[in-house]
Amino acid sequence: MRGSGDPDWAIRAKAFEVLEYLALEFNGRIPWDRINAGFEFQGENIKFASQALGIFKPRRMGAALSVKTVVPRSGRSIWYQDQEKAFDFDSGLLAYDLAKGRLDSGANAQLKRAYEIQAPIIYFRGVEPAVYDAVFPVRIKHFDTEKRKVLLAAPDVIHPNLSSVDAFASSQIEVREASWINAQSKRRNHQAWFSSVVKSAYGYRCAFSGLPLRNLLVGAHIIPDAEAGPVAVTNGICMSTLHHSAFDSFLIGVDPEYRVHVARNVLEERDGPILESLKELDGRKLLRLPAKEAERPSQTYLKQRFKQFQKFAST
Repeated sequence: MRGSGDPDWAIRAKAFEVLEYLALEFNGRIPWDRINAGFEFQGENIKFASQALGIFKPRRMGAALSVKTVVPRSGRSIWYQDQEKAFDFDSGLLAYDLAKGRLDSGANAQLKRAYEIQAPIIYFRGVEPAVYDAVFPVRIKHFDTEKRKVLLAAPDVIHPNLSSVDAFASSQIEVREASWINAQSKRRNHQAWFSSVVKSAYGYRCAFSGLPLRNLLVGAHIIPDAEAGPVAVTNGICMSTLHHSAFDSFLIGVDPEYRVHVARNVLEERDGPILESLKELDGRKLLRLPAKEAERPSQTYLKQRFKQFQKFAST
């Protein structure tokens, strides 16, 4: 995850460590007051972000640490395109507007320096006024001076040490059709971002077990990408990697009432505590759901997926 030639890595690592705890403490929705309090590093208080600026570099760092998108309070207008439209259509990456003014000085220059050394940064995504979801680490994949925006890549779901772009580029699949390649690249970029949004909605805890370890969590599709599943939080469930594998293999399923079902062949097996923990889920409702009803799994998507589970589970 470390950016090559990044002299500020120790500060970034500490920032990420503190944000892990804050994401859990506030169920993925961190209030501005707590972000503004910053964190301690070598006896000094370091700020995560600035209230006045979208792009922020602490005094003792050489490149930007974070970017921020604000949700305006009721009645106030937006002032940047990224407050309305998160994705860049052509790449599927997150688009973030550069600050107004010169591109070679101030906040824009600080962000460009992070891009040049490929330093990981934090994206504070406004989810409501004065409340943020911290998505990290993200890397700047393109610095577009003409359109005055940067494109940010979230970590890949399956390969967390790679960005959504890098993981696609390292694929072993060789396909000649450029349109297909572009579509797959966009899909992977969206998948990485989709996963981070879903995990945030669930407060970075597994819906099945309550597990809070970010590195073992996946924002999984209910209707898979390959079946044209939408990139929407209502088409996702936050799961541990174990439950994700079981869900994808139709060893466990979730009905439209959020009740968990375990396949018959799993229930009949006898093989240690991990298997037993899966069997104990049978008949229980999901342990965790998003606090906001609008972010909870769609009953339509669950019904479609559960029909597939029933087909496989009965064989």
